[in-house]
Amino acid sequence: MTTTAAPGAPGAPGAPGAPGAPARPADPSPSPAVGNPRRRARRTTAYVGAVGLGLLLVVLLALTAQRPGQPLDPDGPGPEGAMALAEVLRDEGVEVEVVRSIGALEASDPERATTVLVGDPANLGPGASERLGAATQTAGRLVLVGVGSEQLRLLGMPVAAFAGGGDDLVAACSSDVARESDVVSAADTRYLVEDGARGVSTCFSLPDPESTTGEPAPDGAYGAALVELERTATRPQTLVVGFGPAWTNERVTDDSHAGTAVRALGSTPRLVWYQPGSGDLTAPGSGGEQEASASVWPAWTMPATVLLGVAVLALALARGRRLGRLVREPLPVVVRAIETTESRGRLYRRAGDRGRAAAVLRAGSAERLARRLAVPRGAAPMALWQAVSAASGRPPVEVADLLAGPPPPDDTALIHLAQQLTDLEERVRHP
Repeated sequence: MTTTAAPGAPGAPGAPGAPGAPARPADPSPSPAVGNPRRRARRTTAYVGAVGLGLLLVVLLALTAQRPGQPLDPDGPGPEGAMALAEVLRDEGVEVEVVRSIGALEASDPERATTVLVGDPANLGPGASERLGAATQTAGRLVLVGVGSEQLRLLGMPVAAFAGGGDDLVAACSSDVARESDVVSAADTRYLVEDGARGVSTCFSLPDPESTTGEPAPDGAYGAALVELERTATRPQTLVVGFGPAWTNERVTDDSHAGTAVRALGSTPRLVWYQPGSGDLTAPGSGGEQEASASVWPAWTMPATVLLGVAVLALALARGRRLGRLVREPLPVVVRAIETTESRGRLYRRAGDRGRAAAVLRAGSAERLARRLAVPRGAAPMALWQAVSAASGRPPVEVADLLAGPPPPDDTALIHLAQQLTDLEERVRHP
């Protein structure tokens, strides 16, 4: 008499790890009670991360907007800014008003008690230069820092600008801006006065080209770093300054930089600090028409843009056209589903792996029986055996032996097991 171990006991048929027992993969999907909180936590983390990244970008943009990077910007705390100079002037009682467009400068209505400073002329276009001269006719003083020859011509100044300067320039003149012994060491532009110009004086002259290794200027002149022009009927008293870097936060405390800056900008109770914006590059002149040279785009920009747009449109039409309805094509070879099963069986037979073959047969029968008897997935094997026993009329021990017994010792036993499993499924299907 053959004794069968109790189902579920160690070493018993169907027990985990028993030889020949079918390996049932664990259900990878988490239960709703576990999965939902995890998914909610992941979504919450993603939302918080997105919101945090957005806030960080907003803060960075705000900080960037609050820290201008133009040279001599009165709100710029960086090395090239001029916040230190602006604060010193305010401490001295000067009302510092910052404007960033030629329209705002015109609206400020500079009068005799006002000094107008052009801190960074990089964005001062031809139209804005012309309007600057008209807007400052009634001002007390106009201070131009680092302006170029074209801008000076449009302002009607008999002065030309050239690149280059010298180190430790001594004023060697006396005026209400410079003292005889003042020294500046950050000049980057030199200016030459036209022959025959009246009411013009120069300070901080550069060395003679014959005594220096610097690049000589035209006509043998080497220029000066400060030009003072007297008031006329068409312009206010004007200072053309070539040592703008000396007034920055980084250099204003060196040599005589602070003294020249305060004397040049603090002689009137009001200072309009004009920092031309990007819109002033193409601002129209006083006649309402913009000069052709003020355009920041080359002449071929518009044709190239039109051509690029046509090319993109043609590409979109070519790539986005409909290719027609789907056509069903016959397969060159039709493979029956049974052939896969037969091929796998022949492989098992050739390898002599009867245990693996029996495990596959039992796993398939158990899955079909559980589906037919509505036994939930993941239920204990005992629940399935009892359900099959009740439906087929066979004892639970026999059902357990068929579904989770030892591997067959030979091919005859394997064939007999397959027949018994088929008979068991038929009994459940037709009780």
